[in-house]
Amino acid sequence: MRIQDSIIENTQAAANEAFRYAAAVPSEKLNWSPLDVGRSVLDQIQELAKCPDWAYTLVSGEDMPEMNEESMAAYKAEIATWDTVDVCKAECQKRLEKLFELYRNLPDERLAETKWLPYGGGKDFTMEEMMSYPHWNFTYHAGQIAYIQTLYGDKEMY
Repeated sequence: MRIQDSIIENTQAAANEAFRYAAAVPSEKLNWSPLDVGRSVLDQIQELAKCPDWAYTLVSGEDMPEMNEESMAAYKAEIATWDTVDVCKAECQKRLEKLFELYRNLPDERLAETKWLPYGGGKDFTMEEMMSYPHWNFTYHAGQIAYIQTLYGDKEMY
């Protein structure tokens, strides 16, 4: 199995898990946030729906857009209508399909590429690390969603 295929498989599984947990959250709790300062489940799954776009930009070699007030306003406007788990999941899956097509067609020779990114204090990220970012992000937020569920009293395992 090519590493590209493994990353696709693991990323899809992580996305499925994150959205499985999110689907168990009652609609009246989607906007609830811990201590009124933490991120809500809806806020997190909106990010997850957009995440494949960021990975696509990195892996395709496009320049990352500058993060400023204008770009943040555009991001917030885009995700504002994604107001249910089902809508976020559908938006995510649509973006994952585009990302996975890029991964499937990525020549093995490109796996040796690196790109300096400012995240984590800044470093050269390998192509595999950039490709694996959505998997990490889905897994991270699945844990946060599960923790939020325990905070409002849901102790079920999903």
